[in-house]
Amino acid sequence: MFKILAWAFHRVTQTNTVVAEYEEQIRLLSEQLQQYEQLQRYEQGTVEPNYLKKTGRVTIVRRDYFVIDQMYSVPNDMLKGCIGSESIEENTPITFLAYRQLDETSGERTIKVAKIVSVGDEKGPARRVAPNAARGVAEKHTKPAAGSNGTICTREEQGFVVGEKNNVITVETLGNDVISVDMNKTHTSFVPVVGDYVTLETRGEEQRVTAIEPFRSNGTGHILSVTPDGGTIFAFNRTYAYTSECLADAYRPSVNDTVEFLAIENVRVEFRFLSVKLSVAGVHKAGGTLEKSPISRTPTVGQRAQKEVREEGAERSQDKPISIVGDFKVTLLSSDETVERTIILKNESRTPQMIREIKGPKGNSLVTLKRPTTLAQCFLLPGETLEYVFSITGGTFTGQHHEEWVWMVAGRISIKRKFIITIGDVPETVVGPADMQSSRPVFDAKTKEMQQKQAALSVLREHQQARIVPGTAKNKRPNFVAFSYPAFNVPPELFDLVLTTHDNGELMHSLCGTPYCLGQPLTADTYINRFRHCIFLEEIRQCIEFRQHDIERADFLREDNFLALHVPNIMEARPAILAGNVINVTATERQEGEQRPVVFQGVIHKVLQHRLLVKFDYNFQTSYKGESYRITFSYARGSYRKMQHAIGRVKLIFGMEYLFPETVARREPYLNVRLNERDELMLRDGSRKQGGRLLPWQNPNLNRYQKAAIVNVLRGEARPQPYVIVGPPGTGKTITTVELIHQLVLNAPDCRLIVATPSNSAADLITERLTSVLSARDFIRLVGANQVERDLIPPHLTEHYAMVDIAEDGTSMGGEPVAEPRLRKFQAKHIKERRVTISTCSTVGMLMRMSFPRNHFTHIIIDEAGQSVEPETLMPLALINRNIGSVTLVGDPQQLGPTVQSNEARGFGYDISLMERLLNSALPYAIDLSRFPDTHGYDPRLVTKLCINYRTIPSVLAVYSDLFYDSQLVPMQTNTVEDSELLTTLHGILEVKRPTADYGFFFCGINGINKQTPESPSWFNPLEASMVQKIVEVLYRKGYKPEELGIVTPYVMQVRLIRKQLSFASLESPKVGSVEEFQGQERRIMIVSMVRSCTSQLMYDRRAVLAFISSPKRINVAISRAKVAVIVVGNPNLLAFDETWLQILRRAVDNGTYVGCTLSETLLEAIQTGTPLKLKPYIQKTSGA
Repeated sequence: MFKILAWAFHRVTQTNTVVAEYEEQIRLLSEQLQQYEQLQRYEQGTVEPNYLKKTGRVTIVRRDYFVIDQMYSVPNDMLKGCIGSESIEENTPITFLAYRQLDETSGERTIKVAKIVSVGDEKGPARRVAPNAARGVAEKHTKPAAGSNGTICTREEQGFVVGEKNNVITVETLGNDVISVDMNKTHTSFVPVVGDYVTLETRGEEQRVTAIEPFRSNGTGHILSVTPDGGTIFAFNRTYAYTSECLADAYRPSVNDTVEFLAIENVRVEFRFLSVKLSVAGVHKAGGTLEKSPISRTPTVGQRAQKEVREEGAERSQDKPISIVGDFKVTLLSSDETVERTIILKNESRTPQMIREIKGPKGNSLVTLKRPTTLAQCFLLPGETLEYVFSITGGTFTGQHHEEWVWMVAGRISIKRKFIITIGDVPETVVGPADMQSSRPVFDAKTKEMQQKQAALSVLREHQQARIVPGTAKNKRPNFVAFSYPAFNVPPELFDLVLTTHDNGELMHSLCGTPYCLGQPLTADTYINRFRHCIFLEEIRQCIEFRQHDIERADFLREDNFLALHVPNIMEARPAILAGNVINVTATERQEGEQRPVVFQGVIHKVLQHRLLVKFDYNFQTSYKGESYRITFSYARGSYRKMQHAIGRVKLIFGMEYLFPETVARREPYLNVRLNERDELMLRDGSRKQGGRLLPWQNPNLNRYQKAAIVNVLRGEARPQPYVIVGPPGTGKTITTVELIHQLVLNAPDCRLIVATPSNSAADLITERLTSVLSARDFIRLVGANQVERDLIPPHLTEHYAMVDIAEDGTSMGGEPVAEPRLRKFQAKHIKERRVTISTCSTVGMLMRMSFPRNHFTHIIIDEAGQSVEPETLMPLALINRNIGSVTLVGDPQQLGPTVQSNEARGFGYDISLMERLLNSALPYAIDLSRFPDTHGYDPRLVTKLCINYRTIPSVLAVYSDLFYDSQLVPMQTNTVEDSELLTTLHGILEVKRPTADYGFFFCGINGINKQTPESPSWFNPLEASMVQKIVEVLYRKGYKPEELGIVTPYVMQVRLIRKQLSFASLESPKVGSVEEFQGQERRIMIVSMVRSCTSQLMYDRRAVLAFISSPKRINVAISRAKVAVIVVGNPNLLAFDETWLQILRRAVDNGTYVGCTLSETLLEAIQTGTPLKLKPYIQKTSGA
């Protein structure tokens, strides 16, 4: 009290102000004296003032003061004359009088210790304060309520509303008491809602609640955004949301309006706005009317000063009694760099303020407070300042780190500030010039789409009107083929609709209506219409994509018998340009008198690295003299025509009920086999031997799930209904397929198999596996011309490969070698001689034009069936007979599905494979645990799920088993000595604090920046690429080889950047590629770079930002390639918006393997509750940093 009086007297004598200021000083002193007298009357027992008697414990003892219950700071002078004060220490019980007040100036509520009643246990000897002891005086004053007998004890309890029911609200006080308030019996000026901060006024000893008032805040701010339901306001250096209901006087806000608001402080939303109206400061008078003032184009001096402060990273609090000024933005170029920051606190109020303590982030921190200490309590007189010196040191992890520090001011005031620390830099020689990059989308995909559609429409119109002159075909077409199929040209009106409609929503609406009717549910009646049009849509998309290859003006050079067209890097172009494709050549200017334009078509005979070798018709080829032409490229239509033909053929063979089964018709077993008690394969073939004949396993290491799948296919009791073998990652799908082929060839002499795959790599793998179990005369691998042209035939397997000759038997030589390597051409008669035919689904489709005996092919096995579009799967099915055929689909619907380019076709389910559709929607394939508890709910006549994983150690397997496979996968791998050494190395590289290095899943949080260039829609993230390079470099130094690592990232530009950065560091690059490139592969260590990092873009296009990286199938493939360790490098602040990634993030946090940027309290709460972040609340909370 004396310190306050002395300060006030000093102010009065030193200040030359007006009389009003003197009167204000006298008023304050008068109130303080009145409070002092009231305390004296309390000691004499004459009144019951607004004091609370409390008992607490000493938690901090300092030379000049001590702290009670970590809340109340008490000067040591207050202990004078108090018995037992000489031995005060931490945990000493202490009874005191506290005074609770509202400061009318600042609006803050504080509790001040007014008097020490006793020290020590009250049950012991009395320890009363001597009569002459110094008394503290409360900082603020509240008049006691008058009653009939003088005064009544009136107290205030602060807290927040935690519940409401039947007009009774529940308030949890700051002392953790719970009080029920009957609103019918309580005075109030507002309607409380859950979360509101309130003050309860109580009377008498029973503490009856008589009034409830909110913590109100008012102020001015600027409208940031406007929506039909409300918008956001920027005030107090933060962003808050308001709803349209609180707008006053029919006010309709506009962006940048200056507004006045009245709000209630709320736990959940910080400010619950009651009123928002246009501020007088935001309008000017013109002609007697008030209008919104226009935004000034020239900043004022004040605005320029504020801008300079913001540019320097300084932050200042104007909504609290304490202002904080300093540079909280730190950039460190290397991990060993250290800088200091000085932050200045200033008391902006007219009363002394106490800084109770300062709190930093829990766990590892890059920021250290050098002085004063975090628990140091400091008193600031009005206008007084205090410096805090912080040291910031770079860590292992590049990117942006946010570390929040909180200053705790007396009166339950907390002021938060965030250090934004950016660590690391990537040389410009690696990422390119900065002015060619942007963290916001700069590639205008919509404009490019419109340009390509317009170009495609021009090409279509031109070809409809032009005279076409065909080129010289690469191979002579056969004169006779057994079967031919129609052209299945895209309907012109569908072409026009897609190319002239630029709004996707409008296009989808048109496709759902007549005459297309694609919006109808998929049934047996709508099946053909749906898939025919999906194929058309995909073909139109291919036409649009090919426009990026067109050349406005080009000429040719003669090369041998060809005309050569120079196109840089044409061999890597996507979509691919293949031998056999056609280019269209038109004159840049129409000749005089020419009624119809002439289009000369050239057939591509060879695709080289930077040029195409083309042949036109004889006249053009011989008369060409170096003229320039406009070049457009045409795509090959063969695969689309084959799929269209397969749809009709399957309907003819099987009927549509085959594709929409409702029941299972049991048939006699194809091979009457079973497993005995030792899981041996037994065949009952009519022999007298008890139990049947033993059939040896080619692979004795098969597990029970694999054996069960093989037995069920061999029996074929539900044929020709497709049998599905579900094979999650690492469960041995290929081993099961090879064993199944071997058992059929060995034990079913009449069987003829087609083994089809969606890709050449999968077909090559099965071919290589079969070379060790079958004779070369038993199987053949058929390939297309493109594989031969691009020299993609494995040299050691050449004898097992052949091309297809669709000419009818006897009309061509057949069997003769072609091209390099010397492959044979197989006609139908040659294929008939082989028990097993292996190829891609597309190449198998060529067999539909050839003649085979009825029932020749008995078994169709489609490997990786989940990656084929449904019409593609139908091509092999069209080659068997309903009565004898057996179909087996092997794959995993939880991994990558088919690749579909058309967004419209995807919208109508074209990207769902036949395998996935049957498992998800066909009743016989549905899970029924009550009927089939021993087979995971699947009918064993139709489905077997492989569940034993041979690839991954348990800690990594558990991640994707729990997320995608109902925790059904069983690990067969254990942590070997080599695995433990690798995990120990990774724990060291990533600075993991886990006690034991036995966990293989890591999440490295990098708060980086994703960037884009104007030339590409793809994204890259330099800081993530830098982190990946550091991990690879240390692993190499530890002796690990490139073939042990895999780096997967969803964006092509990030693939290129990582390769370039590794090359810049003179490091050999491991395989770096997309998720698609790693499907079916495995590595000991997988590093996943997520790239996308900017949460601000979620406000504009959440789907575009998250959809690509949040696909569960992509996530599954990315993390299931690893055998020992997975390291995810990404921004947790973005990924936490997705439910799957939030669960993955929780795995790392719970197991102590999360490292990198600091996780905010909001994010940690989301991780623990499993609730993904929501856009508005999260941005509101973090935007003030």
